[in-house]
Amino acid sequence: MEKKNNLNFNINPEDHIHLENELLQLKLLAETGSEANFNSELPVELQNAFLKNIIAYEDNFSKSSMISIFKILNEPVFPSESELNEHAIQIALDSLLKLLNKKQIKLEFLGEYNPRIKYKFITEELFEEKIPDNIAKDMTCHFIYEEFHPNHTLDLERKTQCFIMDWMAQSINEHHPVLADTFTTPRGKILRKDEMVLKINTMFNSYQEFKNCQYAVDHVNFELSHDTGLAFAEGHIKFNAVLYDKEEIVIEGPFKLYFNLEYDWWSVFYFVFPGFD
Repeated sequence: MEKKNNLNFNINPEDHIHLENELLQLKLLAETGSEANFNSELPVELQNAFLKNIIAYEDNFSKSSMISIFKILNEPVFPSESELNEHAIQIALDSLLKLLNKKQIKLEFLGEYNPRIKYKFITEELFEEKIPDNIAKDMTCHFIYEEFHPNHTLDLERKTQCFIMDWMAQSINEHHPVLADTFTTPRGKILRKDEMVLKINTMFNSYQEFKNCQYAVDHVNFELSHDTGLAFAEGHIKFNAVLYDKEEIVIEGPFKLYFNLEYDWWSVFYFVFPGFD
């Protein structure tokens, strides 16, 4: 007598994508030793596409030989930066950037620099960088100028902005990229990151939301010593804190964030912020 299988697997499309994403994460971890971290609100379809692109890139990278950008560009002839006047160097820079884009190479400058600095960097440094000789059609090799020449002032300003925006959104957590692993309190006590995050979120829980934020970063200063450094960013902030009974409290005052530099990364280890004790 034939035995019927009464098991019924009903997997909707979203569940299938979730499962595939988990398998892709495992594949990525096994092949590269790293994993992709996503915002929990990112649609699973986008996560899926992103994971497939990463794996395709890694696979392409592993099968490629490396070649200098200068050779990828077919060894173009560009005069030395010192031979060009201000008008000519802007024209040459525009031509260079178009040539890079044509070869699927994107160069980004996070700060403001004059064309001479950009041109000199491309012709004297970026040309020597090596990349895979067969970049997939839907891929781009991405370079950031500040990864070669750190702009600490810009970096500290951007991380201060990140800290403030996430504070206003009440989204400070243990994975926040700006927070140090340990914190110092005004009384000199050392707290772990998770302990500090708990104190911050306990304060957040007293309010329904923060809104109408206005702030200015007035001053940034840093000191470097070999591979480490100390810095601070200070300014003034004003915002409304909404209580659960809808009452609004205006919170205003100076703020100051203290950073340390480890492994080329600035992170906050102490701060003074209005509304937080």
